[in-house]
Amino acid sequence: MKKCLFLLAFLAAAFVAPQAAFCAPDAADVQAPSVSAGTVLPAEPEAAPAEPAQTVSKSSLAATRVDSKLNETVLHQTVLDYSLPPEIADVAQKCADGKIDECYFSFKTFENDSNPKLASAANLELAVMSLQRGLVKQAVKYADAACKFNPDDPFAELTRGWMLLSAGKYKKARKSFQNLLYLTADFEYVSSAKLGTALAWYLDGDKEKAATELQYLYTSNPYAISFVSYMLGRIASEMKSSRKLAPVFLQQALSHDERNYAAVELFAELSEKEKDDLRTWQYYSTLYSLDPDNKELAKKIAKYAKKLGDKSIDYLFYLRLEQPIVHEMVSTPSEKVKMALYANREQVPQELQSFSLMPSGTVRVEDEKLGTVLRAPSYIEKTVVFNPETGGVDFQNAKGHVEFSAKRPFTILLENPNKTLLVRNASAKNIFAADLSDKELKGNLIVIPTPAGIKLVNEVNAEDLIPALLATQVQDVTHEAALQALAVVFRSALLQAVADHQDQPYHITDNDVSFQFKGINLIFKKLLDASKESSKIRLTEAQAGAYADCGVLTADALENSANKPGYVFSPANVSKYILSNPPADLHSRPQDPTRWSGVKWMYLYDGKEIQDRIAVKQNIGKLRALTPTSFTPTGRILSMRFEGSKGSYEAKTPQEVAFILSAGTMRSNLFDVVPFYKGKNIKSVLVRGYDTGLGYGLCLQGADGLAKQGADYMAIIKYYFPEARILDTTTGTIK
Repeated sequence: MKKCLFLLAFLAAAFVAPQAAFCAPDAADVQAPSVSAGTVLPAEPEAAPAEPAQTVSKSSLAATRVDSKLNETVLHQTVLDYSLPPEIADVAQKCADGKIDECYFSFKTFENDSNPKLASAANLELAVMSLQRGLVKQAVKYADAACKFNPDDPFAELTRGWMLLSAGKYKKARKSFQNLLYLTADFEYVSSAKLGTALAWYLDGDKEKAATELQYLYTSNPYAISFVSYMLGRIASEMKSSRKLAPVFLQQALSHDERNYAAVELFAELSEKEKDDLRTWQYYSTLYSLDPDNKELAKKIAKYAKKLGDKSIDYLFYLRLEQPIVHEMVSTPSEKVKMALYANREQVPQELQSFSLMPSGTVRVEDEKLGTVLRAPSYIEKTVVFNPETGGVDFQNAKGHVEFSAKRPFTILLENPNKTLLVRNASAKNIFAADLSDKELKGNLIVIPTPAGIKLVNEVNAEDLIPALLATQVQDVTHEAALQALAVVFRSALLQAVADHQDQPYHITDNDVSFQFKGINLIFKKLLDASKESSKIRLTEAQAGAYADCGVLTADALENSANKPGYVFSPANVSKYILSNPPADLHSRPQDPTRWSGVKWMYLYDGKEIQDRIAVKQNIGKLRALTPTSFTPTGRILSMRFEGSKGSYEAKTPQEVAFILSAGTMRSNLFDVVPFYKGKNIKSVLVRGYDTGLGYGLCLQGADGLAKQGADYMAIIKYYFPEARILDTTTGTIK
């Protein structure tokens, strides 16, 4: 039987909070999510009071109507000023150049300057950098000084509140956040202060008061709805009387941001407590596929795989197809691309133990020395199995009879190039090493026996592949010009990859950083049309990348808005920008006003999990600081040092930073962190960020926004690649 909880939902257009009913489903009804997948020690925090007895009622978790009706002006107006005194701007450049220590000590020369605004600005920078170094006591001291030198600056007061919260000074943090409300009524500041207040109450053990603050944010701040929903779910899960309500909030969290890793973790824990073996297996499998070196998750996987038996793989989130869906697609002769299939997170193709195939047309099997060894009719399933006794592979019919065996590579070719080939039921020793979903292919399939299994390479025409690559990225983008522009980017990147890897066994993998392949079965007519129309041009001498969502600032210095923020990089200005409201004319503004997670997001990560992921590479002991060590000119983090009680480890790429912090689920490398300390060690980390990817190339949602304004695909390409040379493939001329 289902129990209903009355919550408040957003009114899509006006952000007025009308009352609506959501039901807390029984455990069996909860749908599993799809998660696509740094020294001086800090000060000792204040001792927290004893946890009060929990008397929180179910109704106290329900969001209540707020008095003010937020509107578009409030949600998209910003009052933030990024201007810096010239002296500070010069020092900030040292940070941008990766001279972090020199930058830090240069700021110190201004901390007691006779100019109070200069001194305040310097102390703000020192506060942010001290927190990054794990010097949380000094961070609070510098934030105090910034407020003393400029007591009317709301950003200084807000920064002090977050520094106190990080240090575990919960009562003082709440007082600082309250003081801010006397300095400004601006939404950006007030929303951040209320979030800080909620976390201060929660970390201090008062879940009732934390829920009250979160209720306001739930109904007033669409930018934080996923995080707030997660926190409400977390509070509900920690109280026996309200635990059944937790899935309601967690589903809200994931529906607004499918990358909310902590929400999936909590779903797994709740499913386990409810003894729902199937759901527990699915959630933990999702997490384990993202973090395969996690020993605790490995134990969970082994336990529930044993419970579910040999069919456990059937309950994973893999796409299964009975037969080819596309059947036939006109092939476009073009440059050949070799794409390795079933690659893992490091883009290493996995060695399969077996797979089945079903063609929509007649195929023949070509051995590299023997020539054609057999032919197979359409829609007849064949199976290729690795034989560990011989070290070769056996090509079997439906009854298991071996029709052909090989120890060297062979190719499966479609006699009609317009037909397709479905690869089904791929199996590997580690079923979590790669996405083992069924995939429908164009072109030929090269089967490569190895000492440990089978590797697959799809050799396909570039023009036949591009629509399927588009299909994995387009999401809700429907404007033809945006699709055409993305096709140009993918074609350019794809052909560049072919040129760069001519001497390699394959050019790309199906899990490539720039694009992913899930099968041509995902394509639809608009993608085919977009690919065909866009073939007239190609980018040259440009980094032909793409990413899903963008804020105002991109890594390549474009501004996706007419409202220029006047942003200048400094450590504190990064935090200020992340606080900012996206402008109303942002090109990548979502159609649904409650789905801003691609532009502005927030996650909470467990400190022990972070240090465990580092420990796979190097044991640094207890996590004590997270220090960015290099930036882009706009402040995107390129590398980060993780300080521990026994040493330090530096993640040297944005991808490695994201994996250590979030098992790779974090959206971009434009973020700041607020570590929450318990004693000298970091217990959890709040990560606040903007947009997706690395910020280079074409912003897909931004392209869709430009298309809505009437831009054609050439105009979109010129907007996002203003310095690129464009090759006209029909005339051979370059513009």
